[in-house]
Parts: sequence; C-alpha cells; structure tokens
Amino acid sequence: MLNDLDELILSCEDPRSRQYIEEAVKCYKAGAYRSSVVACWIAVAFDLVDKIRELSATGDKQAQNEIARFEAIQKAHNLPGALAFEKELPLMAKDKFELISHIEYLDISRLVEDRNRCAHPSHVTDNEVFFASAELARLHIVNSVKSILSKPASQGKAALDRVLSDIDSKFFPSNLEDVVTLFGSGPLKRPRGALYNNLLVVLLKTTFGWTDHAKFSKCVLALTAIKVMHPNLWDQFFPTTANKIIENVRAEDELCQGVISIARLAKLGLWNAMPNPEKMRILTFIKNAPSKLFSDLDWFYIVDKLPIELIEAANTRIKAAPFDELSKADWFAIPPVLIDRLITIYASASNFNQANTYGRYLRHVMQECSPSYKQANEIIRIASSNDQLRNSNELPSVLRQLESIDGGREAVAQLLLDHDLNIEI
Repeated sequence: MLNDLDELILSCEDPRSRQYIEEAVKCYKAGAYRSSVVACWIAVAFDLVDKIRELSATGDKQAQNEIARFEAIQKAHNLPGALAFEKELPLMAKDKFELISHIEYLDISRLVEDRNRCAHPSHVTDNEVFFASAELARLHIVNSVKSILSKPASQGKAALDRVLSDIDSKFFPSNLEDVVTLFGSGPLKRPRGALYNNLLVVLLKTTFGWTDHAKFSKCVLALTAIKVMHPNLWDQFFPTTANKIIENVRAEDELCQGVISIARLAKLGLWNAMPNPEKMRILTFIKNAPSKLFSDLDWFYIVDKLPIELIEAANTRIKAAPFDELSKADWFAIPPVLIDRLITIYASASNFNQANTYGRYLRHVMQECSPSYKQANEIIRIASSNDQLRNSNELPSVLRQLESIDGGREAVAQLLLDHDLNIEI
C-alpha cells in the first residue's frame, strides 16, 4: 500500500506540488495523519494556483485577472485577502477554469473541511479532540493526485479548443505515430473523462456531417490516436457517444452521409458498438438506398475488413438496380457484384440496340474488374441462347475481354466450343 503512494507521487506534473504531496505521504507513513491532511491541501492549493498561472500565460483573460489579484494580495501581505483567495480556489477551479469536475469539487471541499479540523483546535466532545484516521489521510492523498496533481493545467473548454485547433491546423501530422506524440504533449496526455468524451462528440459529429475529405481524414486519424492512447476511456465512452449521434441521424440526406461514415469508421469498431435495432435500420436504408447514396456505394468495397452485413446490404441494392442507374454511377472502385447484375441485364436484351448497349457497358466494367471463370461461362452461355446477343456487333469485343480469366484465350475458346458458339474473336 505504501509503495502505491510512492508511485502516485511520480505521476504529479508540477515539481513543487510533487514536493508537498511527498511530504503528505511521509507524514502518512510516520502516522502523523493530521499533518498528512494539512500537507495534502497545501499541495492541492499550490497546484491549482500554478495551473491557473499556466492558463494565464496562454492568454486566458480570466486566469490573468485571478493571477493579478493573487499577486496583488501577496505584494500587500493581505492576510484576509489570501484566506479569501484560498477559500475560493475549489469553486474557481470547477466553474471558471473547468480544471475539476463536480464530483472532484466535492472531494476537494471535503479535503478543505478536514484540513481545517486538522490544522485548528477541533473538539469532537468536551474531552476529545478530532482524530484523523489513516484511511482518511490516504483517501485525500489518492483523490488529490488522481483528480488534480497528475492532470495538465488545461482540461476544460480551453483544452478542447487547443486540441481542435491542432487538428484544424495545416501542420497536423498525417501519420498515427506523430499524432499520438502531438496529443501526448498536451491536455490529452492524462485527460479527464469529460474532456475525452467532449472531444469524441465533436470528432464524431464532424465525421457524420462531413463535406470535406481532408477534414474527415484528420478526424479519423485523431479518433484512432485517442483510442490507442487511452483504450479504457475509449471503451467507456465511445459506444454510448457514437450511438447517441447515430440515433439522431434520421433525415435522408443525413443518412446518406451517415452510412458512409459508419463504413469508414468500421475499423474503429463503430459497427460492432451499435445496438441491433440501429444496425437493422441502417441495413434497411442501404438495401433501399436512394440515388444519392447509390452513387457512393463503392465505399463499401474500398474500406478494408468491412463487416459482411454492410457489404451484403450494398450487394442487395446493386442487384436490384436497373441498367440506367448502373450506367450513371461513377464509382471509384467497381463492386464485384456489379458484373453479376450486368450479366443478368445482358441476358434480358430483346433487340440489337439493347444487346450492343448492355454489352458495351459490361465490357467497360470488365476492363476495371476482371470477370471470374464462372462469370465468363455464364456470359457465353446466355450469348449462345439469345440470338440478339449472338448476332450483335458488340459480342466479339465482350468475348475478347473475357481473356483475362484463368487460362486466357484458350479457356475462352474452350467455353465457346462447349456452348456451341461460333464467334471469331
């Protein structure tokens, strides 16, 4: 137990605060528990003043005003003013500078009360003075270090603004290792839960409303970095925060952007963190995707290791798409299922114009995505049984494109022979 306290001392940011909390630990080890509580409050008070001083140096106007007031009190040797300033420190840290949470404020308030009992003559009864227990002293030491002494100065809105400013900067790193290094030198080194969750909210909302690819990529990189740096906080906040945002994505335009964001954030575990009802809602929307989303379905084939349910939902939508919709889709990556859908459409050609139009687009797609042997066999089979395809001008070009299959030209020639299709290619 004593070794645990020594390890806590090492986590303190400020050397002066570390010195005072070390004194509190020494008093605890010696059994001087009242002295330990008093030294603990001194460490907290100095640390809070130093943190406000740091904020003042960064240009925080409120911090500059408080430090100016503190220095004026010191210069004038104003004892009542010093006592008043010390008394205000916990509330100032909570409300003005957001250095501590409400729960941590209650812990510090209890420390102040116990410090006053320990530092001044305090009687429990007429014949019994206040006695500080070992448990009480240890509790205050642990709470003080974990809540305040081990945390950077900036933890509230100023900290969030600083991180977001780094992300928005044109000098924001483009690789994960450098982002982790950058974040580790600021408020995210040891963030409070509130700061971590607030940053999650901002980054996720940005990714779900993205219009700028560069900004989206920065947010994904930042999310990946904070996941790597603080996996426990990620597991604590990410599922709930992400689901609250997804639940509010209802309008069609928002859903079109949202499902792409879900696909692109899948590597961070977003899909697995979603409850089943939300998964069903998203999958149903993809299967019935409007044209705006249809033109972006290639994301489901670009993202690595995407959950199979999402790919199958996109496949379902593509398999139901008419030729006009397919031919207008400007996809960066060709979905493999597209060839199967085009083969079905190609087989339905009822005149030479359709045969040539369908065949020309099928050939174009196969230039980008090589057909399988099974698909080549199906194309030759339907061409042999549909005279509109068999006698179309485009068929020889379609057949030549099949030579990319395993076995090449010889395999295609054998398939033509198997289906009794006599076409010069």
